[in-house]
Amino acid sequence: MRQKKISGRPEACTSCGGRLEQRDPYTYECTSCGRKYYISADRTHRVSVRLSAGKIILICSLAAIAVTGAAVAGYQYYTSRLVQSASRFCVAFRDFLMEAYGKPVAEIGEEDLQKIKYLKIERDKEYKFTYSFEDYYDYRDKDAYEETLRTIEVHAPKEDFSPTNLQYFTGITRLELYTDVWENYILPEENAVRSIYCLDGLSKSGTPRFFTRANPDTLEEVAIMEAENLEDFSFMENLKGVKTLLLHKARLKSGEMFLGFDSLENLVLYQVDIEEDKAADIAEGLLSLPSMKYFRMEGKAAWYIEDEKWEQWEKKYDGKIMLSRE
Repeated sequence: MRQKKISGRPEACTSCGGRLEQRDPYTYECTSCGRKYYISADRTHRVSVRLSAGKIILICSLAAIAVTGAAVAGYQYYTSRLVQSASRFCVAFRDFLMEAYGKPVAEIGEEDLQKIKYLKIERDKEYKFTYSFEDYYDYRDKDAYEETLRTIEVHAPKEDFSPTNLQYFTGITRLELYTDVWENYILPEENAVRSIYCLDGLSKSGTPRFFTRANPDTLEEVAIMEAENLEDFSFMENLKGVKTLLLHKARLKSGEMFLGFDSLENLVLYQVDIEEDKAADIAEGLLSLPSMKYFRMEGKAAWYIEDEKWEQWEKKYDGKIMLSRE
């Protein structure tokens, strides 16, 4: 409030116009609103910063409300973040994670999920999650590594399982998926996966897209089982850097799908479906891959290779191949 000179006692409260009552030689107080006035030695009229008890209570109340409101808003923001964090997981993954980490799923962060290095998901009557916080590739002894594995079984119907939840496990190096829906799984956008074993499945559009996020700098080993229904092999473009590949029950129409597999060292064709008149040409093309060290054909298609032809290959490729007729 603007100051003004006075020669003595103020005439009325400048705030409400109420009567002023002198409390001491230098202090006056409004009998209506309680505002206080101080008279300085030079008789300057100044409005005090002091307030009545009622106004102090009012302001304190308003401050408390403001603090409480801020706290409530902060809590709502925090809980909304927790709900958002928890809601990204389906029932099956949620139950698995809560048991694996021993805390509510909303409190499981990115740093927790990154600790899982090995994950195997199976489904029979229940979903079975086998996992390890240890990297498979840090162990030379397979038996020693198996000691690090833990298994959690989750009872959940198929509609309560979302394979897309896999994308949050950014630390995995070895992955095994046996739930018939590998095409709907989503690999983390950035990953260091080195090995993938999975069952065949087709997306709704008929085009498998699971391997589109495969990391060509790390992925070394792939095995696809129960692949008799697999028609579209365009995903092979994403696997050209692998060193080991196993195909089970796949229908191979030609060897063109292996073009560019210059790093492939080990190839197993187990019970694959190949036309009899094409079997020898496809096999010979695979044996000619520059890095091939071991080739195995097992099952009916192996019978399509004449003994004479196989003996020629054995001499030419010096024990790199194996023919198993069952």
